[in-house]
Amino acid sequence: MTGRGSSRGRSGPELARLPTYRRHADWAVVAALGLEVGVYDALDDGPLPPDELARRLSADERGLGILLAALEELGAVRRDPEGWRLTGPGRARFVDEDTPDHQAGAAELWLSNTRRLLEELPEAVRTGEPVRTDQAEGADEGDVARFQAAMADKDPELVERVAGRCAEACLERAPDGGRALDVGGGPGVFARALRDRGFRVTLFDTPEVIDHVADAYGLADADGIDLVSGDFGERLPEGPFDLVLLANITHLLPPAKNVDLLTRVADRMPEGGVLAVLDFVRGASSFAPLFGITMLLNTDEGNTYERPDYERWLEEAGFEGMRLRPADGDRHLLTARRS
Repeated sequence: MTGRGSSRGRSGPELARLPTYRRHADWAVVAALGLEVGVYDALDDGPLPPDELARRLSADERGLGILLAALEELGAVRRDPEGWRLTGPGRARFVDEDTPDHQAGAAELWLSNTRRLLEELPEAVRTGEPVRTDQAEGADEGDVARFQAAMADKDPELVERVAGRCAEACLERAPDGGRALDVGGGPGVFARALRDRGFRVTLFDTPEVIDHVADAYGLADADGIDLVSGDFGERLPEGPFDLVLLANITHLLPPAKNVDLLTRVADRMPEGGVLAVLDFVRGASSFAPLFGITMLLNTDEGNTYERPDYERWLEEAGFEGMRLRPADGDRHLLTARRS
């Protein structure tokens, strides 16, 4: 397990930044509230006078004006003689889904998680499990759509970096690509990038996710991508696969189940096949311990783990030569070969 002092030496500097963190969190809440209230969509067709915008949003003009002033300071909206209008960055970030800067889904998910953090964390710490509510019985179609939208809002540079490094690791034994398995691939951002590098990709996710992304993200007829539904905790698609990608998967599971999953992944790969794990690694990512809090709020057994944990699991599952490289500011990419 974790807990071997991976954060030693960072606690002082992190505590010193608390006032900055609080201010940044306030701004992030304001930006996400603009989505929730409907400001960005209301201004998408052009500027509106303050009273007309308040009427359309069923909002108090004073209250809305205070929110808009904060959004103007952020650079999401601006006021001119015609009224309030979206800025170019505001439209790219919160309205136009075709821009690389689009983050509406991620912002909505973050706001939801922040509310849960404030309301549910004390009880989760006491009980060691998520707070059970009537809404937590199962995900409905809206939950699936919102979560997949957040997963689709990935930094294009991260996607290209991960896909490129996965492909690079496979070049020695599969110079022309090969078969790849994207476990929990959701909206297919990694699957498409791997497909574009010559791989035939099997995107594997739960039935409700596959049903949603097939149409919502144009994956039903995507060349080079096969959609397969199932539960990775119970089974994996038939191989063999030259590359298996586990992106944001291992933090959902406890150590024993990670070893089981990695062992079953190894059974679907030939000797020399490449496993790639994208996740938050304690000791390498300062955000990893904080993301562990998210796992406490949302899963029964999930957590974030240290490099020695992954080294031990991979060796036990039949992999060798693990490498750890940064993927972005928070996550790392671990690669290893099937021995």
